[in-house]
Amino acid sequence: MQYKIQVSAEHVRSIKDPNNPKIRIVHALVNVNNLPLDIPLDPDPRMPKLSGPVPQRIIGSLKTNDGKFHLKNRGITISARGSEFENDKGILKVHIPEGDQFGILDGAHTYKCIIEAVSGFRDANKALRNGNEISIERASDMEHVHQLDDQYVHLEILSQIEDDLADIAEARNYSVALKAWTLANYRDKFDWVLDALGRDWAEKIIRVSENDPQPVGILDVIQILSAVNPKLFPEEKPAIDAYKNAGKMLQAFIAPNDPHHFKKLAPVCRDILMMHDYVRLHFKKQYNAPDESGRRGKFGATREAQEAKEKRSRKSKTTYYFLDPSADPLKADDPIDKGFSIPLISGFRVLLKEEANRFIWLTNPTKFFDAYGTKLVRSLMNASDSNNDDPHVVGRDSRVYQQLTSEVRRWYLESQFSEGKQKA
Repeated sequence: MQYKIQVSAEHVRSIKDPNNPKIRIVHALVNVNNLPLDIPLDPDPRMPKLSGPVPQRIIGSLKTNDGKFHLKNRGITISARGSEFENDKGILKVHIPEGDQFGILDGAHTYKCIIEAVSGFRDANKALRNGNEISIERASDMEHVHQLDDQYVHLEILSQIEDDLADIAEARNYSVALKAWTLANYRDKFDWVLDALGRDWAEKIIRVSENDPQPVGILDVIQILSAVNPKLFPEEKPAIDAYKNAGKMLQAFIAPNDPHHFKKLAPVCRDILMMHDYVRLHFKKQYNAPDESGRRGKFGATREAQEAKEKRSRKSKTTYYFLDPSADPLKADDPIDKGFSIPLISGFRVLLKEEANRFIWLTNPTKFFDAYGTKLVRSLMNASDSNNDDPHVVGRDSRVYQQLTSEVRRWYLESQFSEGKQKA
């Protein structure tokens, strides 16, 4: 769909990415009254809401009409297929197709607050044109929007970023969560998991404040533990939010009185983090192993593998810290995106059972992956084929989570049945 946004030529600039000439970045200062009402929000991992202190502060800032909104607010970032500016008409055309890859990837709260502030006026103005009476509330809305003529918002439009969308969306949306998880650190919300992992070792690896030097952020740890938490995500509920909404997982993790039973994972949390590294380290090996028909895979030839190696974030994705706490981190060659590893590891929650107010394994998860990893990885990559070979889309596809969870359950039950027959 093409969106037409009125904007002065003085307030639009277009530049090319210095490292990737196909990526184009457009910056525009747009009057808030000229924003389209229906820009999709699909790429933003956080769903916007209008309740709470932050949205109300944004709306309040808008209604001051002090002409400084674009300076106080970081604006809205949009992933687009392309854009062009008609200088003679003062129209910025933005092409946003359907799909998870396109739309607002950061600033959805700002966008919804702006629409909320101006839509009342538009409805009231339409009612007046039709000769209808309007309520006092609508009249107030009209007054506010008349007063918003000096308020602008910064639009950043990124074109042709689909290959890097997962990394960009995750990085852009870390800032809100960062403030929360640093604050949580002062409330000692992470102590139990550091103790369960072995505090002396964990404090060398896990970063619990944004300025700390450790290589692994606590949000990454929380995402992984969330994906395998059978109380947060029962078998019938896809663990999709573990991938796409780190902020929501943080709030679940630090909630008072532990309503989602994270602390019951203490005996197995080191295993879970180890397994996340283990499945990524052996992903290629399992994909290339012969299946039941003897057919081997060629992971290096897949589009996902080739594109992953080209990303600048590959180093962090190929260093494994949790495989063996007594050894140095292991470095490998093939990065596996979180859009693959989170759905894959989430299926292992069916291998946990609650006993004496804690979770324990029904079977050794490492041996289970050694035995059935080829089936699981091939299933995941088949899903990737149907999702345009895009890990970001795979990580947001509930059907992928359901299928992998179902397969882990199936192979576990079959293994138990086989063991029972052998004993008999």
